[in-house]
Amino acid sequence: MFKYGLIKVAAATPKISVGDIQHNKKEILSILKETKSSVIVFPELSITGYTASDLFYQEAFISEAKQALKEIMDETTYKGIFIIGAPLDLYGILYNCAVVIKQKKVIGVIPKHYLPNYHEFYEKRWFHTGYKTTMKNIKLFGEQVPFGYLIFEDADQNIRIGVEVCQDLWAAYSPSDDMSLAGANMFFNLSASPERVGKLEVRRNLVLDHSRKQMAAYIYTSSGHFESSSEVVFSGHKLIANQGSMVAEDKAFSMDSSVLTADIDISAINYQKRQDSTYRDMHMMIQNQYQFVPVKFEESETFEFEHKISQKPFIPEQNINEEIELANNLQVFALIKRLESLPESSNKIVIGVSGGLDSALALLVSHQAMKKLGRDTKDIIAVTMPAQATSKQSKSAAIKLMDGLDVTKLEIPIAKSVDLHLKSISHIEKDVTYENAQARMRTMVLMDLANKYGGFVLGTGDLSEIALGWMTYNGDQMSMYAVNAGLPKTWVQLLIGYHANNLYTNIGETLNKILQAPITPELLENQDTEKSIGRYDVNDFILFHHLEHGADEEKIEFLIRNAFDFSKEEANHYVKRFFKRFYSQQFKRQTLPEGPKILGISLSPRGQYRMPSDVKRK
Repeated sequence: MFKYGLIKVAAATPKISVGDIQHNKKEILSILKETKSSVIVFPELSITGYTASDLFYQEAFISEAKQALKEIMDETTYKGIFIIGAPLDLYGILYNCAVVIKQKKVIGVIPKHYLPNYHEFYEKRWFHTGYKTTMKNIKLFGEQVPFGYLIFEDADQNIRIGVEVCQDLWAAYSPSDDMSLAGANMFFNLSASPERVGKLEVRRNLVLDHSRKQMAAYIYTSSGHFESSSEVVFSGHKLIANQGSMVAEDKAFSMDSSVLTADIDISAINYQKRQDSTYRDMHMMIQNQYQFVPVKFEESETFEFEHKISQKPFIPEQNINEEIELANNLQVFALIKRLESLPESSNKIVIGVSGGLDSALALLVSHQAMKKLGRDTKDIIAVTMPAQATSKQSKSAAIKLMDGLDVTKLEIPIAKSVDLHLKSISHIEKDVTYENAQARMRTMVLMDLANKYGGFVLGTGDLSEIALGWMTYNGDQMSMYAVNAGLPKTWVQLLIGYHANNLYTNIGETLNKILQAPITPELLENQDTEKSIGRYDVNDFILFHHLEHGADEEKIEFLIRNAFDFSKEEANHYVKRFFKRFYSQQFKRQTLPEGPKILGISLSPRGQYRMPSDVKRK
């Protein structure tokens, strides 16, 4: 399956029997009959078994393996690419090979480069290295077949596949390292890896690190305990990693054949590669010359995801508490650094507290920073500024937070000031001017208080609001330091929940009520942000896939429909609204105050994101 740059891949461990080539052929054919992947990889020497030992010397054995390979190729109805490990005799020399097949044709053969010959390994007894081979073609099944240094490329879809065999992965400079510099973005490894205590983690880290440094997907399979156990037990460990993250893993010992399948976003890999200047610089350091073998991936009409798409992709699925603590520390210590850099005459914190999510989080971060610096929390000047639309619940929450944290508490109503200002410009409608006047009045009050008390205004707006432009220019858009600017709303909610149950249980009830309340700027009566701009979890989903993966409108619509079970019309509405707001509101981001980057993306005009305000993006 292949659609919108998403490609389904698989790693198989067939239930082989060492030396029983006909049995192995049937197992491989059975797996091929069931797989829905576009590419599937089988283990090293899976036609014969890796541990066939001196059987590799026998002409009849090698010939039978070659014939079985042809029969698999001829008999299967599988239309994708499959990669099988087989011994091939080339001009009287035996090679341990990965044979790449598509639609009843061998499209390439890659010999193993590095042959281990220590401990339990004796590969040099039977095989010759493919390292630095000068052969570029071999004759196989009556055809001239590319051999040696190969990359399989669909130039139209920007897919480039590299293949390496077992020990090649463990080398100081792997073939895949060099292929990645030549442009390969997906690697398949055929292994027969002995298992031992402690090796699982080593192998896992190895695959993860290769996918990270190569900026690619890495699909690894091993032969399983079906190999001979005369001296060692072989692993059936299968791993599919993508740019340093584990997408899928199977480390179980199974009595039957097993297949690990996952979806790889190849267009997201290419998007990240295009941004990496180090990769571009190293591109010229390629050690080998490659033949690019053309392949074609046809778009599928449908795409069935192997695993449910995360509705909150910004939120890590593993080590969540560790990541939460890290995010909190990044905010706190960023603020500490800012406080330490300021003279005593202006290093108090002035913050507007509305009783909503963002200001609550910024206040908690401020409180921690002051405590770590050993300073009086009264140096936090917390201000609630109720207006006509301010609810009793919000005001109550703001006051309880300020009391519970023992900060300097100020209540400055702004309704009369706003009315006086609007009267001075002859404005009576409760429209956007009315709303923005309140936001700007609050900012003016905070700025003046900063002057009065010798402090700086701490901004509370988050990354989601910044992306959507859901902020008033020269109002809540402006501050002296924007401590939440690196966190989307879904992360703000996560951190508030964490603080309620851990660091701040004394105000936990108030924090939980804030979490449960509708998100609103309270600039109009009964205002609900998500009714105007849509659900924040969906907007954060779009933001992630657009900025982190480079996905366009059509692809994001497709992803939303699958992740949230939306209709095509609902998904389309969300996407169009987001993209319209995101690109039309860039002018607000051009003058953003400084703030810490917390996740992989940032919208700071000085940091990660560069975009002119007058760009036209449809």
